[in-house]
Amino acid sequence: MTLRARPTTRKPHRTGADSDSRRNLYYNLGFGAVVLAALAILFGAGFATWYDDHLATVATVNGEAITKDQVRTRVKIESFRLDQLAARTQEQMNLGRISSADGQQRLSIISQQKSSVDQLAISREEDTVLLAQLGRQRNVIVTDAQVDAKLTEEATTAEQRHAWVISVIPEVSTGATEPTATQKDAARTKAEGLLAELKGGTAWDEVVKSSGDSYAATKGDLLYITKAATTPDPKFVAAVFALAASGLTDVVEGDDGTFRIGRVSDIIAEAVDANWATRIGEAGIDLKDYRRVLAASVTRDAIEAQLIKEVVETPSTQRKVSEVFISGSSTSEGGNEVKSRHILYSPKDDPQGAAQLAADDPAWAAAEAEAKAAYEKIKSGQADFADLAKKESDDTGSGAEGGELGWYGPDAGLDTAFAAAIFAPDVKVGDLLQPVRSQFGWHVIQVEGIRAPAPVRAQQVVDAARQPGSDFAALAKANSDGSTASAGGDIGWVARYQLDRQQEDAILGLQAGGVSEVVTTSSGFYVFKVTEVADRLPDATQAETLRSSAFTNWYTGIRDDPTKTTIEELLPGFTSS
Repeated sequence: MTLRARPTTRKPHRTGADSDSRRNLYYNLGFGAVVLAALAILFGAGFATWYDDHLATVATVNGEAITKDQVRTRVKIESFRLDQLAARTQEQMNLGRISSADGQQRLSIISQQKSSVDQLAISREEDTVLLAQLGRQRNVIVTDAQVDAKLTEEATTAEQRHAWVISVIPEVSTGATEPTATQKDAARTKAEGLLAELKGGTAWDEVVKSSGDSYAATKGDLLYITKAATTPDPKFVAAVFALAASGLTDVVEGDDGTFRIGRVSDIIAEAVDANWATRIGEAGIDLKDYRRVLAASVTRDAIEAQLIKEVVETPSTQRKVSEVFISGSSTSEGGNEVKSRHILYSPKDDPQGAAQLAADDPAWAAAEAEAKAAYEKIKSGQADFADLAKKESDDTGSGAEGGELGWYGPDAGLDTAFAAAIFAPDVKVGDLLQPVRSQFGWHVIQVEGIRAPAPVRAQQVVDAARQPGSDFAALAKANSDGSTASAGGDIGWVARYQLDRQQEDAILGLQAGGVSEVVTTSSGFYVFKVTEVADRLPDATQAETLRSSAFTNWYTGIRDDPTKTTIEELLPGFTSS
């Protein structure tokens, strides 16, 4: 029998090389993990930076975000439009179709808009988003064909007509703000006589010269105008474009009360720029983004058509209204307003150069002597204030009106010395003040009236109008600065969207016999009284107003009403650069 040793189990022996390999593996795995983590952090930071630079919210409209990239795209679009408008304006100047003065004024406005194009872009992008929201609410559907039509419209240069004008302005009595019926009839008769001369063969240049027209120096040449022009008057422009070809209009009474005759000597047909879409692409704008902006314009047109149908063609509850309008500032509560007239005696008869003269220049003493002499003549009754102002005042503007300056409040920005004189606490109506030296010269001043500031007077009208038996028409005639004062403040029937939202809310909240609170606007203060309420269609005058202003009044009311629209500019200092 053979004896054998029992085998034993032994662990393999690890060499130094094996241990190092494993250790390196762990190190590599750990290093890789660190690298991956670092890359993840870098990627996250890069994405966050990219997101902040492209997708961060600049503003929201009813919770819908407007991103930085959207605004940058809109900046490109608005810049493109302004550049094209500037190019067209320059071309019209070069061709002599608009005057250099008008062209430079337009280019200046365009330049101002370009300097603030970032904020312009944000505002218009807000409108685009809001219009899309309103369009969905009103079930407006925008088609590709409609957007195509808008694109063509933008690419079109409108028809232009070389227009000429003869104007007859009715005379207005001194101290009055409106011509009388007799004065208007006289102006109309004169205009009709001039038209008869033209039709009888008298040369245009001769008729313009005899008219005394302010356009006579240029023979009435308005150069080229488009149908969208509002100068010199929208009704005149409409009459010019109603002519089938070159010829004469009838006498047109403008909204400003001036009677005009128009002539057309040349017509340039509208033209479409076939390269418009190419120009858009060359400006770095995706046509899809441009069409989105045009779609908002189509939506606006569709909503406007809906509104006009609603307010012009459908009977609604309207109110017959009278108003008192008091011009003034909401800040004019610091003291009474004063009406005065003056005669100015400037050193060397130069009001604008007076401030540059030394205080001891002999011309100042000479002007003072003239003022004191005039003061004594008026005080003693040897001279009439108005006559002396017309003959001697170096303020030729007020001098022609007998020195009349109208009403001013303490915050009106008058010369300090002049203001101190007329607003002195002891001044009374009728006072002839001792000559006063201002930066323009020496003034002889007479105080013609003192009244409470505009906001106080408006509240006084409200209080008086609410008294039993009060006569609102009499209050309007006595207090209103508006054009309807002579008619007792009667502005006729008022329908929704006919006036701005602030005035509309005040009026439509009243029943027959009701008097509004004071309505404060940028131009002054209104008080309204409703005399009648009825369901009716708008008359012709109302319909014309509604067609031109209903959408603007409706949209502005929605955009500016925080209960209907929430617009937040989260990055108000954002710039596209």
